[in-house]
Amino acid sequence: MNKLFTIIAVLGFVGFLPSCASIGAVIEGGKEVTTSIIDTSVKTAGNIGSAVLRDASDIVSTAADAAEGVVDTVVTEIDEQTDELQDPKQD
Repeated sequence: MNKLFTIIAVLGFVGFLPSCASIGAVIEGGKEVTTSIIDTSVKTAGNIGSAVLRDASDIVSTAADAAEGVVDTVVTEIDEQTDELQDPKQD
Protein backbone atom coordinates (compact mmCIF):
# COMPACT_ATOMS: atom_id res chain seq x y z
CA MET A 1 0.00 0.00 0.00
CA ASN A 2 2.91 2.29 0.80
CA LYS A 3 4.34 1.71 -2.68
CA LEU A 4 0.97 2.58 -4.21
CA PHE A 5 0.92 5.96 -2.45
CA THR A 6 4.50 6.60 -3.55
CA ILE A 7 3.66 5.78 -7.16
CA ILE A 8 0.56 7.98 -7.04
CA ALA A 9 2.57 10.83 -5.47
CA VAL A 10 5.33 10.57 -8.11
CA LEU A 11 2.81 10.42 -10.95
CA GLY A 12 0.96 13.36 -9.43
CA PHE A 13 4.14 15.47 -9.37
CA VAL A 14 5.07 14.37 -12.88
CA GLY A 15 1.61 15.38 -14.09
CA PHE A 16 1.43 18.53 -11.94
CA LEU A 17 4.76 20.14 -12.89
CA PRO A 18 4.11 20.37 -16.66
CA SER A 19 0.61 21.63 -16.04
CA CYS A 20 2.04 24.42 -13.85
CA ALA A 21 4.29 25.45 -16.73
CA SER A 22 1.30 25.39 -19.09
CA ILE A 23 -0.75 27.51 -16.71
CA GLY A 24 2.15 29.95 -16.38
CA ALA A 25 2.45 30.18 -20.16
CA VAL A 26 -1.29 30.82 -20.49
CA ILE A 27 -1.15 33.54 -17.84
CA GLU A 28 1.84 35.23 -19.49
CA GLY A 29 0.17 34.99 -22.90
CA GLY A 30 -3.01 36.49 -21.48
CA LYS A 31 -1.05 39.37 -19.97
CA GLU A 32 0.69 40.04 -23.28
CA VAL A 33 -2.59 40.01 -25.20
CA THR A 34 -4.29 42.28 -22.67
CA THR A 35 -1.48 44.81 -22.52
CA SER A 36 -1.24 44.81 -26.32
CA ILE A 37 -4.97 45.48 -26.67
CA ILE A 38 -4.86 48.28 -24.10
CA ASP A 39 -1.78 49.83 -25.70
CA THR A 40 -3.32 49.71 -29.17
CA SER A 41 -6.63 51.12 -27.93
CA VAL A 42 -4.97 54.03 -26.17
CA LYS A 43 -2.79 54.85 -29.19
CA THR A 44 -5.81 54.69 -31.52
CA ALA A 45 -7.89 56.92 -29.26
CA GLY A 46 -5.02 59.40 -29.08
CA ASN A 47 -4.64 59.45 -32.85
CA ILE A 48 -8.38 59.98 -33.32
CA GLY A 49 -8.36 62.82 -30.79
CA SER A 50 -5.44 64.48 -32.54
CA ALA A 51 -7.11 64.14 -35.92
CA VAL A 52 -10.33 65.67 -34.62
CA LEU A 53 -8.42 68.59 -33.13
CA ARG A 54 -6.52 69.11 -36.41
CA ASP A 55 -9.80 69.06 -38.36
CA ALA A 56 -11.41 71.51 -35.96
CA SER A 57 -8.37 73.74 -36.26
CA ASP A 58 -8.58 73.59 -40.05
CA ILE A 59 -12.28 74.48 -39.96
CA VAL A 60 -11.64 77.45 -37.68
CA SER A 61 -8.72 78.54 -39.85
CA THR A 62 -10.83 78.31 -43.01
CA ALA A 63 -13.66 80.25 -41.40
CA ALA A 64 -11.21 82.92 -40.23
CA ASP A 65 -9.72 83.17 -43.74
CA ALA A 66 -13.19 83.51 -45.25
CA ALA A 67 -14.20 86.15 -42.72
CA GLU A 68 -10.93 87.98 -43.31
CA GLY A 69 -11.65 87.98 -47.05
CA VAL A 70 -15.13 89.41 -46.48
CA VAL A 71 -13.78 92.06 -44.12
CA ASP A 72 -11.07 93.01 -46.62
CA THR A 73 -13.66 93.37 -49.39
CA VAL A 74 -15.89 95.53 -47.21
CA VAL A 75 -12.95 97.70 -46.11
CA THR A 76 -11.86 98.18 -49.71
CA GLU A 77 -15.37 99.14 -50.83
CA ILE A 78 -15.84 101.59 -47.97
CA ASP A 79 -12.41 103.09 -48.61
CA GLU A 80 -13.23 103.63 -52.28
CA GLN A 81 -16.57 105.21 -51.44
CA THR A 82 -15.10 107.54 -48.83
CA ASP A 83 -12.33 108.50 -51.26
CA GLU A 84 -15.00 109.51 -53.77
CA LEU A 85 -16.68 111.68 -51.16
CA GLN A 86 -13.44 113.31 -50.00
CA ASP A 87 -11.99 114.11 -53.39
CA PRO A 88 -14.58 115.85 -55.48
CA LYS A 89 -13.76 115.59 -59.14
CA GLN A 90 -12.58 118.82 -60.59
CA ASP A 91 -14.14 119.57 -63.96
